[in-house]
Amino acid sequence: ARMVRALAAFMPQSRGCRVRLREEVLSGVEEVMHEGIADLAISSYSIGGYLGTELSSVEFIAVAHPEHSLHRLGREITFQDRESQLQVVIRDSGRAQPRDVGWLGAEQRWTVGSLGTAATFVGSGPGFSWLPRHMIERELRDGVLKALPLDQGGSRHPLFYLYSSKEKTLGPATQILIDLLRNFDTAPLDVPFAAPPQA
Repeated sequence: ARMVRALAAFMPQSRGCRVRLREEVLSGVEEVMHEGIADLAISSYSIGGYLGTELSSVEFIAVAHPEHSLHRLGREITFQDRESQLQVVIRDSGRAQPRDVGWLGAEQRWTVGSLGTAATFVGSGPGFSWLPRHMIERELRDGVLKALPLDQGGSRHPLFYLYSSKEKTLGPATQILIDLLRNFDTAPLDVPFAAPPQA
């Protein structure tokens, strides 16, 4: 949500600059930086050889459909309870050295390509997953998803970092976008946003 606000504010200042947004996961972010494909990247993992600018943390919570069998237990959910359930995980988009991150203890796993797909699957009934709270607020409010009362690890708060290319000289438009990403990173999400008028 904050990135969308930053991009909306960037549009009238972009001087005709084209933006190509790629969604990469885990080591995929590192690969596009090392290959010189991206000018900017946001990741929760350190990228070797780069110094990132610290951004906010993002809360990931364990969720399932309200009728999921884990919710029907009516108590705190243990590691053993989760082991026999279907876990929906996000695929690492990197090709060279893909990573596994987080709890992957379920006997059954479905691996999907994006957080949005994971939210759709989990909201349809099968499986559970850790998803960003800000991304599923509506589903939580509407009762499509419900936070799982885990005995431990129900919520994670990884820090994210903004990286810029060290292979290319960044132009003025890219620097404007960096400043906007940093400024909007600290802006509260519950404040109504309107993109600034075009000059």
